[in-house]
Amino acid sequence: MALKVLVVYNVVDLLDKGQPEDLLAEQETKIVEDAVANSLRAFGHEVASVPIRHELWEPLREFDSSEWLIFNLCESIRDKTYLEPYVISVYEYLHFRYTGSNRLTLTTCLNKGRAKEILKAHNIPTAPFQVIGPPTVRRQLDFPLFVKPVAEDASLGITLDSVVENERELRQQLRFIWDTYRQPAMVEQFIEGREFNVTVLGNDNPRVLPLSEINFSKIPDPKARIVTFKGKWVEDSDDYKFTQVISPAKVSDSLRNKIAEVAVNAYRAMGVRDYGRVDLRVMNGVPYVLEVNANADLSPDAGIARAARVAGMSYAMLADEIVRLAAHRYRLKEARPRIISLRLKARSAGADGVRAIPVSAFKTEKQQTPQTAVRVPAPA
Repeated sequence: MALKVLVVYNVVDLLDKGQPEDLLAEQETKIVEDAVANSLRAFGHEVASVPIRHELWEPLREFDSSEWLIFNLCESIRDKTYLEPYVISVYEYLHFRYTGSNRLTLTTCLNKGRAKEILKAHNIPTAPFQVIGPPTVRRQLDFPLFVKPVAEDASLGITLDSVVENERELRQQLRFIWDTYRQPAMVEQFIEGREFNVTVLGNDNPRVLPLSEINFSKIPDPKARIVTFKGKWVEDSDDYKFTQVISPAKVSDSLRNKIAEVAVNAYRAMGVRDYGRVDLRVMNGVPYVLEVNANADLSPDAGIARAARVAGMSYAMLADEIVRLAAHRYRLKEARPRIISLRLKARSAGADGVRAIPVSAFKTEKQQTPQTAVRVPAPA
């Protein structure tokens, strides 16, 4: 099945908030665009790429929405990341079909406070939290706490100072978030324990790919065992060197199944479509959801691509699978995801096996995202 695929991605030249190094994360989309476009061509799809800076409508009007499926890599417009859901509004207004999650899910995932409320409503374990905006600080949680921006992703705003142990450190970190990112802070109970990244693919029958674990073994202080911005993006930093990923994670079958069940429940509760990543920490045998990442990073060296490789899928197969999942969701002719019949590799025995886990293995009810009204911001 060959399709006409339009790879839409954002080009970021500067940021209107944050720190200068944050631009590293925002400029990653061009690398992903190249990888996705080349991969889809290798599978026989007709591919066109559309870079977006300040205008979305006119570039898209050149293409017939009845013929083209959008591979959505556009995470901002006019250098404003909070307008990511607005991008989806334009796709839908112009009647384009597209990969990934809809605007409701993206809006919710971008607001960590709202996302946590949905997880709580579905009885999915997540750390106690509160959202604190200026100027008043009314702490309701016990230390240690973890502080980050309420509406950023890619570890923006996360440093080794993000774990706070007293009132002075809390106020200092809150001020940093307020002043630098111009938004409230998400403050949550710090969960000590093992940290996992869980890739989920699919819609009606989602599958969990092999788990990845952050290796904190070289960091003696438990409070410093976090993935900072530098740990994710700055390769010559100690943070990066000391937070390497183990994939597949070495876990027992029972823990793997428990993590996978929680991840799938979170994926469904948030209404994620086609692909996503769920980050968790395990404390006292309980997996706590840190974040649900809809339209998660598809960089060739990032978590989703890594999990796919361990499962026996090349990057090109992954890109093609995402297109097939979206096409199947829209009931395009002859569109059928390959992963349904793909025999994923088990590269080691016993507890280190890496087979994808179908959600049918769990006795859980399919959960629906609450249909709350969401205001989608328009360009300034």
